[in-house]
Amino acid sequence: MENNENKIYVSTIGEGIRFRSVRETRFKNACIEVHFYYPLKREEVTVNAVLISMLRRSCAKYPQYSELRRALSMLYGAVLDTSVSNIGTCQMLTVGIDYVDDRFIPGDECVSGECAGLLSELIFRPTVGENGSLFREDDLEITLRNAEERIRSRINDKAEYASSRCTEIMCEGEPMSIEPGGYLEDLPGVTREALAQAWRKIISTANVEIIMVGGADHKPVEKIFAQEFGAVARECKGLPAPPVYKEPTEVKEVTERMELQQSKMIMGFRMPILEPDDRTMAARLMSLLFGGATTSLLFKNVREKLSLCYYCSSGYSRSSGLLYVRSGIEEENREQAIEEIKRQLDIIANNAFTDDEFNAAKLFSLSAFDNIADSVGSIESWYSMQFLDGCVRTPEQAAERMKAVTRSQVAECASSARLDTIYLLAPELSEETGEPEGGNENE
Repeated sequence: MENNENKIYVSTIGEGIRFRSVRETRFKNACIEVHFYYPLKREEVTVNAVLISMLRRSCAKYPQYSELRRALSMLYGAVLDTSVSNIGTCQMLTVGIDYVDDRFIPGDECVSGECAGLLSELIFRPTVGENGSLFREDDLEITLRNAEERIRSRINDKAEYASSRCTEIMCEGEPMSIEPGGYLEDLPGVTREALAQAWRKIISTANVEIIMVGGADHKPVEKIFAQEFGAVARECKGLPAPPVYKEPTEVKEVTERMELQQSKMIMGFRMPILEPDDRTMAARLMSLLFGGATTSLLFKNVREKLSLCYYCSSGYSRSSGLLYVRSGIEEENREQAIEEIKRQLDIIANNAFTDDEFNAAKLFSLSAFDNIADSVGSIESWYSMQFLDGCVRTPEQAAERMKAVTRSQVAECASSARLDTIYLLAPELSEETGEPEGGNENE
């Protein structure tokens, strides 16, 4: 199925497998991303995260990392990448390649097809190591060291760590509380046998979307993946159940301390608005008006006017219905900051914001939709993050929906937000004075 106006082609090439091509001729580069959407499970996220990193190191055709690098250089300097993230109740495992678009290669060489072939080698034919087992021990050792460094480094970004802890506390017992990148304590259990088992499970049961963005013919790429997945005995069980809205019965307040200078406060709200609810666009605009731009109420009033925060912003997740307010504060300003943040949300809920504030937020949003077209990567990301949505839209279609959002719809979204958790990451207390003491931190 092809949409000529938007140059988008979509097909189903297997059970639970969708291929999407976005024809874009403004760039010299192109990309192919293979996304595996797998249920977030505490006991499996770590091995899955290690697995996806292992797939970029070698394969049966290129068992040595140096051989793989040579193959990439022969593809005009193509670049491999892997990533792990979460979307709703899914762990999203990605293997991708960025390369020079076929249109800029001399002759009739199909670089896109060659890159798809290389991705297929990495995904479907892992290296065979000692004793005929999948994967190599030396690759695993290197990948585990990298995974340990990556997991340990999370705590260095105190703002990001605080956000993660707030989600963990707020969503305890729910899939959304699970860290998609894995856990340090689980790394010793990641063996070659565990990786082989995880690989077979992901290949055969995960929902998959392959996205190609570029100016070349999509047919060779589609054919390669259709053949590869066609040779796999698929038992796709469908997507996991989406998040369910839970009305908070009380506000959880948690304070934790470590060596840092500036307290990080995260306020987590729940909203009964998540995809495929039609109100998600209004909720996006509400978050921008609340604290998503330099013209927002939190920035102008809580940060600039009252000087209660070093920074103060909000973010809304349409895949989970969670709204966060992130701020950097002095601990003594905590209560005043909380009350003022809640007051700004009430202003929106009561439709008491100005037309200028509303229009500025809408213009900021429309500009962001325009910016999606600025790179191949941002275009690909736009479509991959819509996998769980009830309807996939182009940035232009999303912008039209945003233009139609009204003040009353924004106010209604703000009225639905319920404060669930207040998490404070604060400096350690001095043993001598009992007061917060400063320390070194990565702000």
